[in-house]
Amino acid sequence: MDKIKLILQKWKATFAENDGISAVAVFFAGISRFLPHPSNFTSVGAMTVYSGARLHGWKSFALPLILMLVTDFVLSRLHGFEMFYEGISIVYLSLMVNVLIGKFFLTHQKNLIFVSAVSIFASIQFFVLSNFSVWAFSSLYTKTWDGLLTCYIVAIPYFAGTLLGDLLYTSALFGTLDRLELKFRKRILIPENRTEKELTV
Repeated sequence: MDKIKLILQKWKATFAENDGISAVAVFFAGISRFLPHPSNFTSVGAMTVYSGARLHGWKSFALPLILMLVTDFVLSRLHGFEMFYEGISIVYLSLMVNVLIGKFFLTHQKNLIFVSAVSIFASIQFFVLSNFSVWAFSSLYTKTWDGLLTCYIVAIPYFAGTLLGDLLYTSALFGTLDRLELKFRKRILIPENRTEKELTV
């Protein structure tokens, strides 16, 4: 039984040390897109920023990208819209920029005021790039500076939902889950070290 306990403890420790909780948080943030929500009020921006800040290496880019592809596919089938529309590459690029923003500014940062400021910055860059793709690839606006300006002005009301969603979900991810992960690590990693010592005596 002691050996089984040690194996389970090591598995939990590996989960804790390898971004396990953060990866689970990113996963649930991604699939929360299926829940009913006001226009543009989603966890997508927060998910990508959090992924960059808390996941290491390729996982920080791969997990949100896979989640976006899967959820976009399901939503396109449920609601009957074209998944691979013109300009989607720029939208996805903007989300990967969010990952970089999280990685650069928030990897070692827990201050919620600073986190919120970075979240606003990420929301703005997404607004700029995603609406640029609307202007560039759709026939709704003339391909002039006036057309681009009109595109941004028309999109401002939708930006409120994006901004509020990003701020709320970012606060939840960085505020609540950082504390949860810290408690989990203390609960798992410290007993693991004690158990190993007990078994080697």
